[in-house]
Order: sequence, then structure tokens, then C-alpha cells
Amino acid sequence: MTDLTRRILTALVLAPIALALTWLGGWGFALLVAFAVVVSQFELYSLMRQADIRPMVPLGLVLGLLATLHPKLPWAPPVLVAGGIVLLMAFVFRRTEQPLADVSGTLLGVFYPAFLVSFAITLREADGFPLMEGDGFWLMVTVLVGVWGADTFAYFAGRVFGKTKLLPAVSPKKTWEGAIGGLVGAFAIIAAFKAATLPILGWMDVAALGVCCGVAGPLGDLLVSRFKRSVEAKDTGNWLPGHGGLLDRLDAAILAVPLATLYLDHVARLF
Repeated sequence: MTDLTRRILTALVLAPIALALTWLGGWGFALLVAFAVVVSQFELYSLMRQADIRPMVPLGLVLGLLATLHPKLPWAPPVLVAGGIVLLMAFVFRRTEQPLADVSGTLLGVFYPAFLVSFAITLREADGFPLMEGDGFWLMVTVLVGVWGADTFAYFAGRVFGKTKLLPAVSPKKTWEGAIGGLVGAFAIIAAFKAATLPILGWMDVAALGVCCGVAGPLGDLLVSRFKRSVEAKDTGNWLPGHGGLLDRLDAAILAVPLATLYLDHVARLF
């Protein structure tokens, strides 16, 4: 079975499940997000261990789960703070030659990806005037399709027009031409969703979401590429046949989704 075949089969199996749970929303979608976070956070901790950093994995994963589900659990924030203090105190007694790196790595996993991905739950549950029933689903889908669609546009634009390397030390194949193509593609995708399913979005919203998907998304991709390159790893894991690790698939969305949510929840309401 070729790598492309494995990628297609994996997508055909998992995409309908993810889409169905996103449509349902509520705890079904929250648990899907929580599962993705636990796997991605574990992959990040595995990369750290390859760099001789020893995060406290079990406690870090528990805190990450709380950080992810805090939009659904009103009691999660105080427990998260208490757990963070416990984590810091635990490093007083833990035998390690590099406590700064170990505790920093553990807490990084709680913030990235866990806390940042929690904004997906907030975005999916978007409500209030002028939103209508189902708009939260379409906002979530719009941002995700914008992120992954921008990556596809960037790939083909880079193949056709790419000449100027973007960051060759981090990702040798990415070009400025591809990045511009991805940004244009993101704008086009968001505009299409505005016309088809989200008339509540204004053109300023389209522009802002396009930047979130077409700029922040690729930077999230480059960030994980830099993590992997630092430990000479090809993928963050092997959870998804043909795709590598889950963190490899979510890297762009981890930065784009929270920025899009913050914009829609705070900035867009000003206009």
C-alpha cells in the first residue's frame, strides 16, 4: 500500500467521524477535541524527550485535559491553578539535572497545544445575536477548511511559481510565492463560506479570518517543523497512517483557531 493510499484511507475513515461530532457539538465535539489534545500533547512531550527534556507527562496530560475542557467545566480553572502549583512543588523533589527545562517543557504542553485548542470548543459553541442555530458549526468548519485549504493553495502555488525560499533552515520546500498563494486561497475560501452559509460575516471579518488562516496557520506549521528539525524527527508520531502524527495535522489550526475565536468574540463585536 502506497503512502498516498494510506493517507486517503485514513481521511475517508476519520473525516466523517470528525465532521459528525463537530455537527453534533456539545460534549461529543468536546471529547473529540480532548482526545486530539491528549494525543498531540503526548507527541510534543515525546519530541521533548528526544531533546533530553524530561517533562512530567502524566500530570502534564491531566492539566492539559483540564485546560482543554475548561469551557465546558466551570470548576476547571481553579483546579488547573492548584494543579499547576502542585506541579511546580513536585519539581522541588524530582531528581533532575535541568529542572528549568523540565518544568518549562511540562507547562508548555499545557498551554500548547492544550489551552490553545480549547478555543475550538468556544468557537463551536458560539451563540448570541446575530448568530443563528448552526452558525457555530459553520464558523468552525470555515476556519478549519480555511486553514487546510490555504495549505493546499500554498502547495500548488509553490509548485508552479515558487522560487524564493521562505525559511530554508526550517522548511526547505516552502517559498514566499507559495505563502502568498496560500493567503489568497484562504481569503477565497472564507469569502465562499460567507456567500454560501455565513451571511452574518462582513468583509472585514473575511479579511481578518483570512489572515488567521493564511498567516497564523502556516506559522503554526513552521513552528512544529522547527520542533521536529531540532531533534531530527520526520513526524511527531505515527497515529495517522500516511499522515504522521496528530500534531502534524493540527499544527496550523492550533494557532489559527484561537486567533479567529478571539477576533470573532472580542474584535468583531466592536463593529
